[in-house]
Amino acid sequence: MLWFAALGCSSPQVSEATRQTSSPSSSEQVNIQYAEGFDINYSQPHPTLSITGSNDTARYVLLPTGASLPEGLAPSTQVIRTPVQRIVATSTTHLGLIEWLDARDRLVGIGRADLVYDDTIRHRVREGHIQEVGTDGALNVELVLSLQPDVVMVSATPGVRLAQYQPLLSAGIPVIVNAEWMEASPLGKAEWVKLMAVLLQQEEYVNQRFGTMASRYDSIAQRAQQTTQQPLVITGSPFQGSWYVPGRDSYVGQLLRDAQATWPWSQDTSAVSFNVSLETVYPHGLEADYWINPGLTDRLSSLGEQDERLMAFQPYQQKEVYNYYRRTSPDGGNDYYEGGTVHPDLILADLVEIFHPEVLDHSLYYYQKLQ
Repeated sequence: MLWFAALGCSSPQVSEATRQTSSPSSSEQVNIQYAEGFDINYSQPHPTLSITGSNDTARYVLLPTGASLPEGLAPSTQVIRTPVQRIVATSTTHLGLIEWLDARDRLVGIGRADLVYDDTIRHRVREGHIQEVGTDGALNVELVLSLQPDVVMVSATPGVRLAQYQPLLSAGIPVIVNAEWMEASPLGKAEWVKLMAVLLQQEEYVNQRFGTMASRYDSIAQRAQQTTQQPLVITGSPFQGSWYVPGRDSYVGQLLRDAQATWPWSQDTSAVSFNVSLETVYPHGLEADYWINPGLTDRLSSLGEQDERLMAFQPYQQKEVYNYYRRTSPDGGNDYYEGGTVHPDLILADLVEIFHPEVLDHSLYYYQKLQ
């Protein structure tokens, strides 16, 4: 409990002093340390944003409201007027960035309301302040156009290209393809909040708060490394004949390594998850100490209902199965996919508490033991 309190999960209110109204000075520029999918360049008269973690390399000029367009602007370069006032965000991971910066009042459109965890955003949907515009694959373009957003944020799902959003681009509405989910580093994924902060001109605020969070993450990892025990962990569950497991350099792999745990594929150098068969996982399941992230379930018995062979796994027998379902909304929104995007420190603290309960005085925040 004491360690959990020290992490400071509440989001402090952003004062008006942090809401910048002009281009940031050198002391207020964001410094990208972990993310690989985007970059901010301050060497030009106006900051430029480049996103390379998607199928397209997209470039944006961040221009203060009222400023004249720079000369010689390439036709493919999008212009974003800052600070943005009206945002459409199609994924709940985008909402986590907005919530972290206390900018819910800037949100005018979301993908699906039933997937939202945050109470304030769900209330604003019910009050009609935020419209449900559909997900990236079924975006209601006419509704988005009617909302007149300053920017639309979509996900860099496989195959997505900016050309798909030509009606929005033709109307002068910038489209940002957010590729945070492709980051292998937990802190790299969280650092996409700095992109949102630049759009909102909250650079100074995000630098301070992100630095504090990153320090907490590193501190928890260092505490975990003090133990010599490395429990054997299995992750995931079978789905349509495949079982996806994390490579060593993947997002989940990094969390497991930082939590001082090992898993059957910890020596594989993949930066992504890859699929194997249930038969391949089975012998490891018989010996594993813990089982985490076992699919879309919050009940232990549902795993046996899915495939009775899973009931033979040692974590199933000893009830050491954990999933990130502690924080869910009545409609099924899950805060792990929302606030967890910018709180890898809390995710890591949960895993350390599960694998090494003697290391931290921490109450599980996202995870829960399945009963």
